[in-house]
Amino acid sequence: MCAKLTPAQRLVLYYMAFEALHGRPWLTFEDIREGTGLSARSLRSALVRLREEGYIVSIIDPIKGKRQLHRVLLYKLYPAPELEGLYLVDVSNELTPEAIKVLANADVVLYTDSVDVKRLEGYAKELRPFRGEVPNAKLVAVAFNPLLDMDKLSDVMAKAKYICASNAVDKALGSCISCGIVDLDYGTFRIKAVSNDQELAELAKSYDLKGTIALQTCDGKRYELVVLKRRQGASGSRA
Repeated sequence: MCAKLTPAQRLVLYYMAFEALHGRPWLTFEDIREGTGLSARSLRSALVRLREEGYIVSIIDPIKGKRQLHRVLLYKLYPAPELEGLYLVDVSNELTPEAIKVLANADVVLYTDSVDVKRLEGYAKELRPFRGEVPNAKLVAVAFNPLLDMDKLSDVMAKAKYICASNAVDKALGSCISCGIVDLDYGTFRIKAVSNDQELAELAKSYDLKGTIALQTCDGKRYELVVLKRRQGASGSRA
């Protein structure tokens, strides 16, 4: 990947990708020059080559006429031609590399009302609001928040390949749950009795037990995450 590029061209490409992944998909010439430390001449040459190779696109800034804005095409850096179907992508927290690959390669990225669309602009080829229907395309991603959107996704859950979990869940479990063969069920919520468990019983004095999230990882392990909400005015340790 990028084997034909010079070190300066790779520096520009990776800097633009880093900024896109952190919410800045469109960069000016000065943004890139300051970020890379390249001379104006070297940067102009690098941008021309990257456009020719299809790694970036450049447009005229609609606000400042003659100035150009440059954007990296992340699917060129994260090619995944084997992906197809419908993927549900949890964007409520930091994204895994697998989730980024799905978003970057999707023909269409749909997003629910709870999702900040600006966060997706650096990844997606095409963005549309999710209104309950899935377009006919090779690869479609639905970006959602699992704590807010499960009722909106009930009609498409059965059609989805899998759900890319956020890194926050990965770290909590200490196990990979976004390798592509994961059965992740955010839709199973159950209220559990706590009378036979003293620790949970004590915890329940300060928190309302909202339900559980059932998880099965790629190594076959099964977990249940307990969802708690602190009661208003309750004291005690943080969960």
